[in-house]
Amino acid sequence: MRDASTYRPLLLGLVAAFFWGTHSTIVRFLSADIAGITSATIRLYIAALTLFIVLRIVGHRPTLDLKTKGLIPVVLALAANFAFFHIGLQYASATSAILLENTAPVFVLLILALGFRESPTFFEVVATLIVVVGAYLTVLSDFDLGSDFIVGDAIEVFAGLTWAAFLVAASKSTSDDQSPLDRVNFMLVAFVGAAVLMTPFAAFALPSELTGLDILLLVLLGIFPTAIAYVLWYEAAAQVSTVLASLLFALTVIFTFANAAIFLDEPITGGMIVGGILIVGGVMLAKIKGSGS
Repeated sequence: MRDASTYRPLLLGLVAAFFWGTHSTIVRFLSADIAGITSATIRLYIAALTLFIVLRIVGHRPTLDLKTKGLIPVVLALAANFAFFHIGLQYASATSAILLENTAPVFVLLILALGFRESPTFFEVVATLIVVVGAYLTVLSDFDLGSDFIVGDAIEVFAGLTWAAFLVAASKSTSDDQSPLDRVNFMLVAFVGAAVLMTPFAAFALPSELTGLDILLLVLLGIFPTAIAYVLWYEAAAQVSTVLASLLFALTVIFTFANAAIFLDEPITGGMIVGGILIVGGVMLAKIKGSGS
């Protein structure tokens, strides 16, 4: 039985969201020099290396077992999500990209209902709707028919769909007999698998040159918003329901606003503020009233 009696999962999700809130801004900056598919692939390799080093430091021998429960769906969904998210960021604003992925909870409900015959609680459904309305309000000002924004926004909706597939697959892969280090190893293998799948495509879009800042940002991107954030979220997902695990990602909006405004000079509108409040409210509702089991 997953433990939802404390706020530990929420804290883990909040820290993961803090790091995730930086990644769209970094990727948007890198897109000027590096193709999205390429930076996504490099990011995954760096994340895998980071987790490998961590496991070796703590004395845990990393294993690359492709037969691990739920691994293949996680790898496929992760590779597709990274591709859509990074390519979409070449057209969409950083804030829109991360927030459009918050359509994922709706897709999570559909996948659970149609694929697993699971019925979320009433409060989980309400919380999901609140989060999605909040996401809609935050990106409303960025929709601009006839411009690149609508192309990027459309791609990021697909990123939301594939992210939902990842959230469900990863959440379903957790089990009570896993240790935290087992979960770190799981994400290590998932990163390697997704990176290998994406490598042939990235090979056709290698950058002509990389600046020192590009390299630094790629390393930071691989360590913090990828290796650390995904491990923290996966640990949280082992303790809460699949729906709540998907909603934890929505907390990213808080930090995306700040980073996009500070580093990309993107405006924060009233709709974004209201939407952010709704998203936080939806997550709290799911935590307090949802089953969390």
